[in-house]
Amino acid sequence: MQQSVLVLEDDADISGLIALHLKVMGFEVTRGTSLVAGYQALVENNIVAVVLDRGLDDGDGKTFCEYLRQKQNGIPVLMLTALDSESDMVEGFESGADDYLAKPFSVVEFQARVRALMRRAAVHNHWQNSSEAVIEPSSEDENEASLMFDHLEISTETHSVTLGGKTINLTPTEFSLLCCLAKRPERVFSKDELLSRVWNTDYDGYRHTVCCAINRLRSKLESDPDMPKYIHTVWGVGYKFREANALQRL
Repeated sequence: MQQSVLVLEDDADISGLIALHLKVMGFEVTRGTSLVAGYQALVENNIVAVVLDRGLDDGDGKTFCEYLRQKQNGIPVLMLTALDSESDMVEGFESGADDYLAKPFSVVEFQARVRALMRRAAVHNHWQNSSEAVIEPSSEDENEASLMFDHLEISTETHSVTLGGKTINLTPTEFSLLCCLAKRPERVFSKDELLSRVWNTDYDGYRHTVCCAINRLRSKLESDPDMPKYIHTVWGVGYKFREANALQRL
């Protein structure tokens, strides 16, 4: 089954424009205008990414994103919507979106966001499916193939995370964020640094991206997200990963 990017957008002109630019980038495209069409596309197609509008024919697109995350589906999601208030963006990120781009949008920025999503997903999926083409790890990954903390193990070789022996399902973006922090315990990263390193953007209007992704990570890793054991806020500065006990690197 051929891989395809799913575009859920109820405006035919915008949907056509998005599909055109995705095809120029070399992607196959599956299009729909509703939540129902999205659910059907997941069954009938090999969907590798989603470009998602909030205002669909039969409901809010964040419902579709929440469905993916409830199914522990790590398909990367870019929300592309006219809902551009701060609260709208927070809702989108909290539903599990990896990135959020408001309309009207720059084609160049749209393409850059898609490429960044797909790069993270390609590396993640390579380690989840050994039949995929070989992707060479970075020298940093080679030096730190496995990170072990108190009850928490992060493997950059298999792109897997276990906590107390239980596998934790992370999206490619969540995994990249966790690795960025955990490879440098006690090092404080500002939101701008994390935007640059993980999301490949320097637009400070998307700092909520970082906050929401941190909250999602905490909800998956912390027994009490309000009293985090691993991912800590340094107020007025950013975030850091704190060693729970003595750190051992393999």
